[in-house]
Amino acid sequence: MAPSPKGWATFAWQSDYGQFYLVDREDVAPVENTMEMEARSLCVTPRGLVIYTQSSLQQHIRIAIYDSEPEHPVTEPLSGNLWTRIEQTQASFPSMSFGIFSPSLPDPLPYGPIFLVGSTDCVIQINWMESQGGRDDSVPVDPDIIDIAIWPAVATRNYAV
Repeated sequence: MAPSPKGWATFAWQSDYGQFYLVDREDVAPVENTMEMEARSLCVTPRGLVIYTQSSLQQHIRIAIYDSEPEHPVTEPLSGNLWTRIEQTQASFPSMSFGIFSPSLPDPLPYGPIFLVGSTDCVIQINWMESQGGRDDSVPVDPDIIDIAIWPAVATRNYAV
């Protein structure tokens, strides 16, 4: 039986500069952006990560937190379309919590919603379904969909003699 999420949230999000952050609550987002970071579509920081998208204005972001690795659908569940990109990485959240925010977050507080995780070290799988074609910010476009699954990183024992 596949694990069920311990918690989840879905956001209609707006991220100027096509990026948003999942960052430990006791840290701040990185301020440097490089072409390499944008080309890879993510950057792991010492206390979180930065996720980049094709759209500089509209994303649907889904975050689900699990106790163990879940099954990973090969298609986006609502549309049935294939993901345009899939990445898996590890990130650390020393406070066992993180916030989501972006450069354009209008709230005066430093973070948006707060998430609790069961481990300081987590595995994160990010699935993107990015709208293809031209972008014109003056007309409505389909948002990019970013699906994020998070579960504890399992430490392996060293049995060296």
